[in-house]
Amino acid sequence: MKRNALILTAALGVLCLTTSAWAGGASCSGKSEGASAAMGSHCSSAKGASMAAGSQCKLGANNAVFSFAVPTAHRGACVDKIQTSAMAQKGVLCAKVDLETHTAYVAGDKNLNQRAVAKAIKEAGFTATFKDKGPKARAELTKLMAADNAAPAAKKS
Repeated sequence: MKRNALILTAALGVLCLTTSAWAGGASCSGKSEGASAAMGSHCSSAKGASMAAGSQCKLGANNAVFSFAVPTAHRGACVDKIQTSAMAQKGVLCAKVDLETHTAYVAGDKNLNQRAVAKAIKEAGFTATFKDKGPKARAELTKLMAADNAAPAAKKS
């Protein structure tokens, strides 16, 4: 009887570890390395974010563009979550995350609230520190979108 209880306990432990690893674990928890896997639930992929995320974003002269450092974003599921939470804010037209530079770019109408966007990213479980706004952020976002649009063409060759 004791042996069956021990086997059941071990099996449940393995199941819990497998489930947390499948769900993203601590690798994208928005916390420092070694964070508990239970804290990393924000890493689940949000479908549809990439379409709204910016490759089709049309920036006008009156649009505000902000950039935020997001050092805790490490993979695609994190990118989707950041972009989705930013897109949910009033006035946001597009959001794009560059994993190489750990930077999130958010573009929207001229009344876009920088603090509200940062708060939404933080509430999604990520560190979000304001980096820049205006022409420099706009140029970086435009360059990132151009590179994303060129990538599919390069794959066809």
